[in-house]
Amino acid sequence: MKKFISVLLAAVMTCGLLAGCSQEGTQTEKNEEEMQQETGGTDEEADKEGGYTIGCVIINDANTHCIAFADKFKEIVEGKGDKAMVLAANDDPETLLQCIDDLMAAGVDGIVMESPNATAPVEALREAAEKGIVISAADVLLDIEESEGVLVSQTVSDNYGAGVLCANDLIERLDGKEGTVCHIIYEENEAVTTRVKGFLDTIEKEDNIKVLEGTQPTPVTQEAEMAVAESWASKYDEITAVFGGGGPISIAFMRGLEAAGVKCSPDGGTYIYGVDGSQDEYACILDGDYTGTARQQPDELARIATEDVYTVLGGGEIDHDWLTYVDVIYVDKENVNDYVE
Repeated sequence: MKKFISVLLAAVMTCGLLAGCSQEGTQTEKNEEEMQQETGGTDEEADKEGGYTIGCVIINDANTHCIAFADKFKEIVEGKGDKAMVLAANDDPETLLQCIDDLMAAGVDGIVMESPNATAPVEALREAAEKGIVISAADVLLDIEESEGVLVSQTVSDNYGAGVLCANDLIERLDGKEGTVCHIIYEENEAVTTRVKGFLDTIEKEDNIKVLEGTQPTPVTQEAEMAVAESWASKYDEITAVFGGGGPISIAFMRGLEAAGVKCSPDGGTYIYGVDGSQDEYACILDGDYTGTARQQPDELARIATEDVYTVLGGGEIDHDWLTYVDVIYVDKENVNDYVE
């Protein structure tokens, strides 16, 4: 009898354990189903609906031009139901490389690169491309050839033309009178260097315009840029014009000159020229102390670069040149209200 009871108890316990396992398995399956519903379905369904993660590195998250670039990137990616990751290099090569490493570690499918430096990210981008990540570059022309197969495209503003536009405005304002110029040197930034070249090449043809000095701030910060402008003010009795090559740089130069007692104005003061077309520049133009800027189109730069990544991810072919130039527009007090937000 005792033996029978023992067998019976064992059978009951076994059934209980089996029932418990069955309930636990059912609950686990239920949890998995709920997680799938919360995350948008199974992996296969996610793949069908997109499921890409696209990264973007911008030059500086305090620059309104870069913010507009990032906003357009996110608009496109998130509009497709995909995940957008935006990281800022903040004009630092080491931070730039860390951004690329972080995106690779996150397993991104594509990268849209707005680099502050033409050479610093090259090796890291080669590594990313070898991992199968689709990469496009925008804004700054990187030191990478099409034949290398690292970038699917490069999209930049007509930076040389931006310098030409500002120089032509200066030539017109001087109308043959003598003038002097100071300008930025920023060797690490291809875009700024190209803008300065366009500016200098244009005024070189004018016998009445003399270049006083080109200077590279060290480090490239607003404080250092202001200090450079203050040093110019202490060296030269008169500076007719300053070309900063970028909106934040030009504004810093303007602030430095004003701190040194130099009047900046298109009407009887030092002419300040920039490139970007940021809302900060427009505010300075409206205030009357900033002469003009060559307006870039950051949303268009971001649109082309981001769509190129998607084209290649989708197995398509890009239907434009590997290197695309986007037009710039000269803005001063005559048309600034057309662009103020």
